[in-house]
Amino acid sequence: MGSPTCWRCLSRVTDHAPSYVRSHPLASLTAPFTTSAAHLARMQASATPTRGRPPQGAAPLRGKRTSYAPGRKRKKRDVNLTKGRPPAVGERKALRKRVVLSNVNALEVRDMQDLTAENMIDMRLRGQVIGIPGPVVDQLRALQAFKVSQGWALFRRPGMLVRRETVEYGRMIEDLSGESAGKVVRRVLVGERGSGKSIMVLQAMAMALLKGWIVINIPDGKNPPHHTVATINQN
Repeated sequence: MGSPTCWRCLSRVTDHAPSYVRSHPLASLTAPFTTSAAHLARMQASATPTRGRPPQGAAPLRGKRTSYAPGRKRKKRDVNLTKGRPPAVGERKALRKRVVLSNVNALEVRDMQDLTAENMIDMRLRGQVIGIPGPVVDQLRALQAFKVSQGWALFRRPGMLVRRETVEYGRMIEDLSGESAGKVVRRVLVGERGSGKSIMVLQAMAMALLKGWIVINIPDGKNPPHHTVATINQN
């Protein structure tokens, strides 16, 4: 038989009903399955971001470095590092204007005759390549008649193509050396870029040297009135 007291306790309404509040556990700062102190320190550092450093996964700030490796340092430039002997005065210009007039690896053209004072007026040589004699090559080199852009290093020896204008210049020089001696003749070469104006001037100088003329050449001539010359005060 049950106790009447127990039934009274169960039937009695109490005002002190227990309340249950669900609590959220705090995030643990310790790793449950690791014993490494370095790994724990990295986890704590990632959980609390440092001032001035963007959070993990965020884009880097503008003007900030993207690498925060603690052991990485920028190497300072050694100002006392020697780079060898500096180039002498005019050495770079001489190397830039150096012209190679022979190539031993190029094929030799057989039966190629040289330019002479007799055949420079022969129209039958039109369209043929003739060689420049050795003494004339030395004189043309001293006059700076050869250009770097003319491609002399592709051939075994210097040569030139005889054109109709070449024969006309040869006949004009022959005429000025004989019957029209003392006459002044002026010629202006006009043509597009790469049409052979400098080669034509070289051919004229070579033929003049063969006739014993005194040749004066001004390489890379420029107009006097340009922006690097100061104006002269007339007062």
